[in-house]
Amino acid sequence: MTIARITFSAAEARRPSARTLRRVRSAMAHDGAAAFDGLFPMSLLKKLRAEVLLRHESGELRERGLVRDIAGRYAALVPFEGPFLNPAFYANPALHAMLESLLGADYCIGSLETVVAMPGALRQHQHIDGPIRFDRRVGGKTTAYAGDLSALAPYAVTLCIPLCDVDESNGPTAIWTGSHRAALRARPPGGRQVAREFPVERMVGRLGRSFFFDFRVFHGGEPNFSREPRPVLMFVFTRSWYRDPNLADVFPSVVITKRNLNRVPAARRGLFMLAPAARLSRWVNKLE
Repeated sequence: MTIARITFSAAEARRPSARTLRRVRSAMAHDGAAAFDGLFPMSLLKKLRAEVLLRHESGELRERGLVRDIAGRYAALVPFEGPFLNPAFYANPALHAMLESLLGADYCIGSLETVVAMPGALRQHQHIDGPIRFDRRVGGKTTAYAGDLSALAPYAVTLCIPLCDVDESNGPTAIWTGSHRAALRARPPGGRQVAREFPVERMVGRLGRSFFFDFRVFHGGEPNFSREPRPVLMFVFTRSWYRDPNLADVFPSVVITKRNLNRVPAARRGLFMLAPAARLSRWVNKLE
């Protein structure tokens, strides 16, 4: 694996060193991705896996799915309840330190989804998750921003958490390393150009490995040749001002009840600022 891989000791998991944070920033700037071992306790990962598979096998995830089929895989939002409400998951100290270093102190949760690649799932199209453009539109004519945005700091980062061992046979995520620097060109590259300009890395590893990728990096799921579904969690974090255009018609994008939000430590409630339960309803009675 050429993408930087960081292994967290017990001490680093509680408080990452300045050197570790520099490695993460450097990897994200250079490759648009970074991989981690030991970020979450194995006991927690097994509970997350059991919860996702239970919801998958019951049909609940497909019923509530954001996308019914993506070449044999589907995506669905997951509510913050049960093991997903464990602070070791959403407020993990090492995760918080890395995200604060990448996105600033006021970052928030953009969404929590699971993506399940079913047996026989095909290769997913190469794509980016949500670039932000600075185009000007006047009188029906769109003019692309002419400046160089290749060094723009990240505004949205996905933490991908596979809930099983991932190898070449069951659908690893392919990442074209460094391609985030090209996504905001006035004329973004096509698939063939991305393949020519940037090396591809397939994110394989045992249960316990997770990885960041910049929202602008070109990536795609590989085929699942196995006989088992391949579940992953896609945990999106954003700067406070950014909104994921993929979820423009989805409400809410962050699912948590008022009761569960009250169980979140006060210092971490700002993470849930996009959830309806976190909003003030000053005008509701007057507008009804």
